[in-house]
Amino acid sequence: MEDLFELLTAKDTKEAMTAFKQLEVEASTAPIYADDLASFLPALNTSRSCGRGRTFKFFMINARWDSQKFIETHLEEILAVLDDSKAPVVRQCIPYLAHLAQAKPELVPTIKTKLANLDLSQYKESMRSLIERDSAKLLAEID
Repeated sequence: MEDLFELLTAKDTKEAMTAFKQLEVEASTAPIYADDLASFLPALNTSRSCGRGRTFKFFMINARWDSQKFIETHLEEILAVLDDSKAPVVRQCIPYLAHLAQAKPELVPTIKTKLANLDLSQYKESMRSLIERDSAKLLAEID
């Protein structure tokens, strides 16, 4: 678990990205970490924006295995990553909401509300339009 926590919060490097992609493949086929999701909640508040994004994605890819409803219990804290000060983090996270919508369709209204209420004024106009496009694409996918 310690190694995974370090991976989630690691500096954004090629090695960290490769390791995360491997984790993504593993977690999509088996409930490897589903019983220990609570251990990774603190990683949502790491100082590295890439770590916050990776942790968000980690929760999304594990949503299908979350029989204890941990994600529902901590949904507000998890979705707060979508308010990140770094627009690229938000853009990288939005597509992963599809995993949550597929695993827990009852949360689709919450996802829609969150996306509709994103404060994009903190980002440059070029990033705002990209985030809006990402959101629209996701909404079309989950509707």
